[in-house]
Amino acid sequence: MPKNVIQHVEWTTRDPKRLQSFYGRIFDWKFNEAMPGYTMIDGVGGIFALSPEQQMPTGVTNYVNVDDLSSKEDLIRKGGGQIYKSKQEVPGMGWFTIFADPDGNTVAMWQPAKKRPARASASKKTTSGKRAKSARKASAKSSRRASR
Repeated sequence: MPKNVIQHVEWTTRDPKRLQSFYGRIFDWKFNEAMPGYTMIDGVGGIFALSPEQQMPTGVTNYVNVDDLSSKEDLIRKGGGQIYKSKQEVPGMGWFTIFADPDGNTVAMWQPAKKRPARASASKKTTSGKRAKSARKASAKSSRRASR
């Protein structure tokens, strides 16, 4: 994945059904509810439904890929930005931070979860399974030849 590029666009709203209807009619976008309060837009991004108690502005937020949210959050604070949500986990996928730049623009960062290396035992199991299958085929061929 390229470093520090925009990889996701999110609409933040208090009325997600209205935005789905609006953008669906205009662009033929398809929507899938990912979890309560969050709807994915196929190939585009997502719609986040704000609850009445959440004090975030509505609007469009770009998500930038980063390797380390904590170090970037420090830079944001030192540069005059404001953190709205700090290192929020999306289980099994990664973490995000939402912040405002010094001009008040809302931006977010995404730190993907580290991919777990494939288990060696699974690889060995597959290889040994293929060998066993090849051996059975060879044995079956030998048996057919012998019975002729």
